[in-house]
Amino acid sequence: HVREMTIESTSGVKAEWRGKFLGMTQEGTNYQGRATGLDHLKELGVTHVQLMPVYDFGWPDEYNLGGTDYSWGYNPRHFNVPEGSYSTNPEKGEVRVNEFKQMVQAFHSNGINVVMDVVYNHLDSAGDFCYNKLVPYYFTRFWDKNGDWGNVCNGSGVGNDFATQRSMARNYIVDSLLYWVEEYHIDGFRFDLAGLIDIVTINEAIVEVQKKHPNVIF
Repeated sequence: HVREMTIESTSGVKAEWRGKFLGMTQEGTNYQGRATGLDHLKELGVTHVQLMPVYDFGWPDEYNLGGTDYSWGYNPRHFNVPEGSYSTNPEKGEVRVNEFKQMVQAFHSNGINVVMDVVYNHLDSAGDFCYNKLVPYYFTRFWDKNGDWGNVCNGSGVGNDFATQRSMARNYIVDSLLYWVEEYHIDGFRFDLAGLIDIVTINEAIVEVQKKHPNVIF
């Protein structure tokens, strides 16, 4: 969890980087002589780290963060945008992009691969999802074919399911995975609630990503 890794002062990370992408890049930190942050991961000898959700999620309010604002990140809002609360300046999009890339680069420079926890099974708010505004009802799964917002599938337990079985929803997921690999050099993916993603989409995602990037793990 990006925030939890460095949020405490005992992490040794400088104050402006605590709980941020950049906090994961600082080396030479310790608490009472024991390595913290990135140095702790290095001394563990791990080859991979799995990051809990780091795309843009619904809460907390990244523009008005309080000291105790916290989220695991399983409330996706924009699948292809780094989370702003983990950047040093959420009001400037280029900052979160650059700082995310610096974090991945820091891991890679130390021989650590980066696996993303991705949540393509539901959205923070299906009605507010940008694609549902363009094509109402298409990207959300319903119990019947009437497209009634009162009849939304809720296998996720959070109010909605992403309609992964539809061709353009499937295409969106594949494109999203390729984007994270090619733009941010992500090394692998862990699918949250994969049982809600149809098997055709899962298989196509693996095939299409590994066609270009055979070492990406799923």
